[in-house]
Amino acid sequence: ILCVATVVCTLTVNPMCAYALSRYNIKNKYAILMFFIATMAFPSMVLMIPNFILLKELNLLNTYWALILPGMASGYYIFMMKGFFDSLPRELYEAAAIDGANEFQIFTQITLPLIKPIMAVKGLAAFTAAYSGFMWAFIICQDPKMWTISVYLYQFQLDSPQHLVMASLVLASLPLLLTFIFCQKLILRGIIIPVMK
Repeated sequence: ILCVATVVCTLTVNPMCAYALSRYNIKNKYAILMFFIATMAFPSMVLMIPNFILLKELNLLNTYWALILPGMASGYYIFMMKGFFDSLPRELYEAAAIDGANEFQIFTQITLPLIKPIMAVKGLAAFTAAYSGFMWAFIICQDPKMWTISVYLYQFQLDSPQHLVMASLVLASLPLLLTFIFCQKLILRGIIIPVMK
């Protein structure tokens, strides 16, 4: 549930924000972009205390929202996706508008299929962060029912034989490996096909 919800929320918020910044002449657009770039200067450890206090005030501790919301939007990926959107020819948008497509149709049926490689990269990063997240889940989720697999593995290795710990680590890494293999095909297809054309 956590991994699917994280990937869906991430692949909804970041592309929509980047599309709006690329498509429209928003006031103070460059100040917004500089703000997104500035968020990359702070490591995630610095943000844990204010995020924890905010989620505690909102009574969201020990919930899925506490695990999803802080990492849902990424300044790095918004900035990168905006570059992808800027590289698309404006004639595509004009032709779609002439054919009667509304803005949502232009975004979902024209723009998103053209940025599948970057969507696959972001989806893989979101899945990996949700699946293997340890420190944030360890801090905000005191309820064992809300632990991620990394927190479970940490607790498991404290009082288990070493061979069982190694076996559990191998089993826990299989979903990440399969997800990477699946996304790798999308990424390579997005890179190779334009070069061949």
